[in-house]
Amino acid sequence: LQVIDKINAYFAESNGNETELLSDEVISNFRISTHIIHLPERVDRQKLYESQFADRKEFEIVSIDACKHPIGAVGLWKSICMAISAAKKNNDDAVLLCEDDHIFTRHYTRESFVRKVYAAAENGADLLSGGIGGFGNALPVSNGLYWVDWLWCTQFIVIYSQSYDAILNAEFGEKDVADEFLSRILLNKMVIYPFVSEQLDFGYSDVTSSNNENGKITRHFDAAKQRLQRITELNQSIIG
Repeated sequence: LQVIDKINAYFAESNGNETELLSDEVISNFRISTHIIHLPERVDRQKLYESQFADRKEFEIVSIDACKHPIGAVGLWKSICMAISAAKKNNDDAVLLCEDDHIFTRHYTRESFVRKVYAAAENGADLLSGGIGGFGNALPVSNGLYWVDWLWCTQFIVIYSQSYDAILNAEFGEKDVADEFLSRILLNKMVIYPFVSEQLDFGYSDVTSSNNENGKITRHFDAAKQRLQRITELNQSIIG
C-alpha cells in the first residue's frame, strides 16, 4: 500500500490534459514503426493482421519472421529484440510491437491512440499496452490511461526509446516469458482502457502451452476488463 501510495502521489501532479494541445496536423501526420511478429506458416494469422491494419496509415508495417526456438517464449523474446534493435538503429522515439493474433476493439480511433501515446510518453512510460489479459494493481494516470505493476499479454505494445537498452541487455532465461519478464525489467508500464487491442483466441499458442485451451485467452481479457472497470468506477466515485 505504501508503494501504491507513492506511485499515486507521483502521478497526481498530472491533470490529464497533457495532450489536449496536440494539433490536428500532428495527429494526421503521426506514424509509428509497427513490427508484426509472425510465423510464415500461420496463413490464417497473416490474413488477420493484414485485415486489421488495412487503411490504417498511422502504422508503418514491418513484418518479422518470428525466430523459431524449441521454447516458444525464447523465440518470441529473440523476435522482440530484433524489432528493438531495428528501432534503435533507426533512432525511433518509440516502436510498436504487434503479434499476429492482435485485433482492434471498437474503442480504437486514430486520434485517441495518438493522444495516449503522447500522454504516456509525457508521464515517463517505458511501455504502453493497448490491452492486457491480466495485472496486479492499477492506478489511473490520466483519462483512459492506467499504470500497472505487471501485465500479461504482449500482442500490442509500444516500447519507448529509453527502454531499448534495458531490453537488449537483459538476460532472458529458458523459464522466462516475455510479458512477465518485461514487467520485471521495465519500471513504468501503462495500459489504455477501454482496451484498443485484444487477442483473437485461435485455441492454441505458439508461446505458452498453458494457453492451449479454447476460450482461455478471451476469459483472461474479460477478467482484466472487469477489474479495470471496477477501478474506474471506484476512482470516479472518489473524485465525485
